[in-house]
Amino acid sequence: MRPQGHRSVGVLAALAVTGLFVGWIGLSVGGAWSVKVFDDLVTALAALVAALACFRAGRVHRGQLRRFWFLLSAATMAWTAAEVIWAVYDLVLRVAVPVPSWADLGYLSAVPLAAAALLVHPAMHSARPYQTRAIMDGIVLATALFFLSWSFVLGPLWRRSDLTSLGGLVAVAYPFGDIVVAFLVVLVLRATREGDKFALWCVLGGLAAMAVSDSTYTYMVEAGRFTTGHLMDTGWVVAYLSLALGGFGSSEEEAVKVAPAGMPASGTALVAPFLPMLVALLTLAIEVALGRALPLSDWLIALDLTLLVLARQVLFFFDEFTRAKRLRAGGAEPA
Repeated sequence: MRPQGHRSVGVLAALAVTGLFVGWIGLSVGGAWSVKVFDDLVTALAALVAALACFRAGRVHRGQLRRFWFLLSAATMAWTAAEVIWAVYDLVLRVAVPVPSWADLGYLSAVPLAAAALLVHPAMHSARPYQTRAIMDGIVLATALFFLSWSFVLGPLWRRSDLTSLGGLVAVAYPFGDIVVAFLVVLVLRATREGDKFALWCVLGGLAAMAVSDSTYTYMVEAGRFTTGHLMDTGWVVAYLSLALGGFGSSEEEAVKVAPAGMPASGTALVAPFLPMLVALLTLAIEVALGRALPLSDWLIALDLTLLVLARQVLFFFDEFTRAKRLRAGGAEPA
């Protein structure tokens, strides 16, 4: 079967599993205990499939891509171990999963492994001028995500949690770790220009779903509203299946070429950094309109985000001016 055929089958299988999961949880098939068993087992199996798929991709490649996929496999194995431990609490011991628990060790161990995987990706070694621009874009997005997370999850959690306790530190570690991973994902995507991007986009989707699910979980735990069998668990299943699709769909033509330093910027590159800033500032405006008293920290983060976008645009125009000047002078573009 051709790679595209494998991918089509994989996408259909992932959609079928996700649909079955949503239907089973949403309709409470078999009652509360059946839902809990189904939830825990499917989530753990999805994580295991992702780990095996990433390991398979690592065997296909050589060099930096090989290390990228093997580290991603190690991260998903840590997630798998965490899901199994969670299932033991739920299904064997039949106790509420404590916060923190041994499962948190697996979940949090996966974050530095995923970050390490992104750091060794070939796109992280692009030409210096373009890499600087990509880093600025990553910082802008990370700051926008941090603002949203701080406004709705991290800020309230920070003010309520006892950060001298292990539970408090674990609670705030999830959103911070997800922001770091999101920052690195942006760097990889911004610098990758040629080749087959299917696997890379699947990894992006998986890590994005993981970040949203982690932040939602943190919020719901603090609000005392989380239980196994909630529909929000779909986010983790989608995350694992997306990573699995990336691993199984990875090919020898996977994108490894990076953007050269002299490559002209597109209109998208000019406009894109404003989008996360507009989302964050729109959120700020809505909160003010609703009469919410915002702490000084929210205003400072929003101000930092605005200044970062402006600094990024100055760098953007400076790079384009320098490139145009070099071309007019007949000079060669740097490699």
